[in-house]
Amino acid sequence: MALSNAERQQRWQKRNLISLTADAREIARRLAAMDDQSKLAQIVVLLNARRNPKDGRCRFVKNDGGRRRSGIARAGRKDEVSDCVARAIAIATRKPYREVHDALTVAKVRDVAAGKSDWTRRARRKGGVYAFHADHGVGDEVYGPYLKDLGWRFTSTKELPRGRGVHLRADELPKGRLMVLLPGHLTAVIDGVIHDTLDCSDEGRRRIRGYWTERAR
Repeated sequence: MALSNAERQQRWQKRNLISLTADAREIARRLAAMDDQSKLAQIVVLLNARRNPKDGRCRFVKNDGGRRRSGIARAGRKDEVSDCVARAIAIATRKPYREVHDALTVAKVRDVAAGKSDWTRRARRKGGVYAFHADHGVGDEVYGPYLKDLGWRFTSTKELPRGRGVHLRADELPKGRLMVLLPGHLTAVIDGVIHDTLDCSDEGRRRIRGYWTERAR
């Protein structure tokens, strides 16, 4: 007697679905016993690509730039902080996180005190930790002069042959220690490897605005 669709599905699930509590050996055994070998091959390809990308994508290493060791408390009530600029600079320049964080906070205070933009005027009126603390975002006009003083140079995507079509990929970026500027984010990339708290590459599809490189001494 032929099995119904529900019975076939139940049999397939029994053979192929893996419990989240199963150990690695059991997972491997179940995968090897899958009926659909073409799907198994696709899974293997995807896993290998994640583990060791060969198509030019960036690998990812989780790195907070020394934030946890610095002892700096979070500014505000949120669990997360917008300290990507301090983190990227600390990683790329090898400077202590606290030193970079403090320098950026001072630079933000100076920018608010001397700035003439609508944002700086509003910040002077309202004040508050969001306007001055490096945990709440640092604009290009603040960290740009700081990086130039450290001997770093910014290359815009407009200066590159690809124009604006440059992505966060190892095969589209130069080797070495970089700080890559994305819309609303700055991340450190070292020899094609992203060092950040999250993988911001979107599997190599994320476009960039440019990158900072250290000038040759």
